[in-house]
Amino acid sequence: MNMNEELEALAQRASEVYEEEQRSFRARQAAQAAEEEAERRQAEHQAQERFEQALTLLERSGLPSVMRPWMRRLRTYPDSLTIQLRLPEPFGCSQCDWQITLRDEGWYGIAGCERVNTATARSGWLPPESFVRWLLFGLEASRREHARWQALKAEDEVARAELAARQAEVLARACPWMQERADQTVTLYQVQYIRGMVATEEGELRSLEETGWSKSDQPDAEGYLTLEPTATCPERRLLKLDPLLHRPLFRKHVLSLKELPWELTEEREEQIRGFRRLRWEEGGWLVRDPAGSISISFRVPLPFLIPKRA
Repeated sequence: MNMNEELEALAQRASEVYEEEQRSFRARQAAQAAEEEAERRQAEHQAQERFEQALTLLERSGLPSVMRPWMRRLRTYPDSLTIQLRLPEPFGCSQCDWQITLRDEGWYGIAGCERVNTATARSGWLPPESFVRWLLFGLEASRREHARWQALKAEDEVARAELAARQAEVLARACPWMQERADQTVTLYQVQYIRGMVATEEGELRSLEETGWSKSDQPDAEGYLTLEPTATCPERRLLKLDPLLHRPLFRKHVLSLKELPWELTEEREEQIRGFRRLRWEEGGWLVRDPAGSISISFRVPLPFLIPKRA
């Protein structure tokens, strides 16, 4: 047998051994997977049996059978049983989170709801009879809290609609010309100019720029440009701008009185009686209350923009 034939024989033998080992490995993997699956099913079966036995014990301790479909088993540690309780309306909602834990110490319950914003209730470790009473007490408390939440939600919607109408009345009184001339526009010029120079730490000169609003882009006969009051500068200013020194740049704006820039408006505050807002821990709802009042703020055009009556 020459060298090539020996190498071919070696390769053939190595290939046979490789395939045999691969088949053996796959067989061991399949057997292990089957064993693990059998163990998993057995553990699942035992856990489900324990779950059913626990529910039966609760029913014998006074739990109404109608609550049984609300419970489902959660996967947890082998030495404990955790049950999730989903409360239907009117006892709860989709944001309720109730969990029951059964261990050697007894029964332990946790109940809370993000929607009604109630503090999480905890039962402590209890025997089954006492735990069922804790569940029923919590069930009724949850029903009442959700009924209150629904009532406050409905009241909030009505109160908000009424408050919006009252706010519209306040705005109409503050801007009586708005309905007649709501679509009126005003032409203004926004001027940007250099008001001075400042030296930086590096010794370089940096220009200080400023802006203002004017009714014209041309100075008066004496060479002064009038800058109107703004939200940040409430006084009218007269400036003599040198084109070379101040380098004024004008931009023309045709503005609607309903959509003015913030700096061309001023804030007003009014009290509207007949409403109050509950504290945050109570849900922050808006409710109608003859003894209450709500402070509202809104912005109106600056006086120089308000149309003159004919």
